[in-house]
Amino acid sequence: MSADDGSDRYDHTVSRRKILSVAGASGLAALAGCSSGGDSGSSDPTDSGNSDGSGTTESGDTVYDATYTNAYTGNPNDLHFNTSAIQNYRWPAGRSVFAPFLKYSFTSNEFVLGALSDLTIDDQEVTLTFREDLKWDNGDDWTTEDLDVQLQLAKKTGSSLWGYLDSYEIVDDRTARLVLSGPTNPRIIKFELTNFLVDTKAETHEQWLDKDASEFLRWAWEDPVASGPWSFVSKGRQAFEFERNPEFYNADNINFEKFLIESYGGNTAQQQALISGSEVDGAPSLFCPPEIVDQFPDNVEQVNIPAKWGYGIVFNHDDQHFSKRPVRQAVAHVINREQIVQNAGPRSKFVTDTPCGIAPRDQEYWLDDMKSDFETYGAGDSQTEEATQLLQDAGYSKQGSNWKDENGNTIGGDYFSPAGWTDWTTMTQTVVSQLNQFGFDFSISTKPTNDWFNQYSNSNFSMGSLYWLPGGSRSSFPYFPLYYQLWESEIGGGHNYRDPAQTEQTIPGPDGGEMTITPLDEVEQIARQSTDEDAREYVQRAAWHNHIELPFLGLVSKYEQSWTTSDDWTVAGDDNPNRKVKWPQFWWPHEGDLQYKG
Repeated sequence: MSADDGSDRYDHTVSRRKILSVAGASGLAALAGCSSGGDSGSSDPTDSGNSDGSGTTESGDTVYDATYTNAYTGNPNDLHFNTSAIQNYRWPAGRSVFAPFLKYSFTSNEFVLGALSDLTIDDQEVTLTFREDLKWDNGDDWTTEDLDVQLQLAKKTGSSLWGYLDSYEIVDDRTARLVLSGPTNPRIIKFELTNFLVDTKAETHEQWLDKDASEFLRWAWEDPVASGPWSFVSKGRQAFEFERNPEFYNADNINFEKFLIESYGGNTAQQQALISGSEVDGAPSLFCPPEIVDQFPDNVEQVNIPAKWGYGIVFNHDDQHFSKRPVRQAVAHVINREQIVQNAGPRSKFVTDTPCGIAPRDQEYWLDDMKSDFETYGAGDSQTEEATQLLQDAGYSKQGSNWKDENGNTIGGDYFSPAGWTDWTTMTQTVVSQLNQFGFDFSISTKPTNDWFNQYSNSNFSMGSLYWLPGGSRSSFPYFPLYYQLWESEIGGGHNYRDPAQTEQTIPGPDGGEMTITPLDEVEQIARQSTDEDAREYVQRAAWHNHIELPFLGLVSKYEQSWTTSDDWTVAGDDNPNRKVKWPQFWWPHEGDLQYKG
């Protein structure tokens, strides 16, 4: 690719942004090619002057008639703003319009407040104090009457927060007190609250209090009342469109008028948009392999954030083969995890040292001196001798090219993987190739995301790809991933490990003897400890069980790759605590770190 190509791309970028600022909402469809009126984008961009101020903030700063455009995959017509109805709710649109209670910075490893002005946890009481200037975009004040409805609906729908609460008390218009059901690690409560948004208005949501949870969870909220940086304007097949919310408490931090989330057909289309330099200003979360990154123009900046999430394998614990621990351990020995990383993206991915249910970069802290006792299953090797011994001891034999049980049944089946997740496709191909080369018999079955989940929710699988950490900041605290693997709420326990999780098990212990453990009880003890030091003993025992039993098999973790452009927009620097708060396109405007340069 020539240097001239890059120059042309940059010019196109500027032109299109100016066109967008002129075209506004009515011109978007034409620009996206979904209207017959294509001339609406033909104004001379050099005359539009999107750097001309179109207004001012309350503090007198200029608000530019400029638009920040995000690339994302999904048809907005199918999506809504009911954050509890997760099947057709998508976080980029929700995070545009709803203010977060608080966030977690992976730069400073600290919690940062959003809609909350103070959060105190004292023994078994949690006091939430919200900002005095928290308002809805229709001008109504937010009050704890809204929170009251939100907490009632959270209880009705089984929010995990209620796993720690006995009750709550409304103190005044801005303050509420949560009463914990027992001693609880304060970090768990804070991580739980990072999942809460100011997304419930009593006036619109109280209608669901007297109805079944299932009815509320089917409600597609199409016209949200916003509390966050942006107000909803419209949606169509091509894009969500938002405009600056002047009632937002940090509105003075936002100096541009429009915010778009445009629909693209998948990772490849988003990558091409960034390569062209002419289509978008950012992509909140997009995997890009090195050969793609090398094609990006200089104004495209990568923000790497620890994902605490990654590619793994979920086993069906009712399956005739994978219900057996030696078979699961054999799978772990056969897979060369380093090879997966090399094939799918060594710049952004890394292996787990030992598959024990703790995020890789947190294992050393939590396992401490005990870490060397853990089985690694060969991170950089395919340990076929160990796998062979395990299978033979379990009654399997290799007949021809395949491993079979005593009844002649071959170990294998369909191996499910999500369509359009290009890096996952590569990792799935690597895993299945290694397993089949050893003597398993798997066929890759790629499915749309919803169908992929349904296979697991319905227990219609033997083993397949699924993320082994729940993701987000909470995954940095071992309680959450260890609990996730035992209970797996997102597939309704379709991996059939909930009963074993509540059953006393005897497994080999770290001292060469045996260990008796009821894994779910052990994990729940982690939540009840007030300090890391008190929790460490339980973390180590639960992790030891996990790496022996393998409810899941953790293979790879990664850095999230988030992309933004720096020619027209400011960027949070490497030392800025907001740099690694998920996600830049939504948190940086909140803090004034993403502004139009004018």
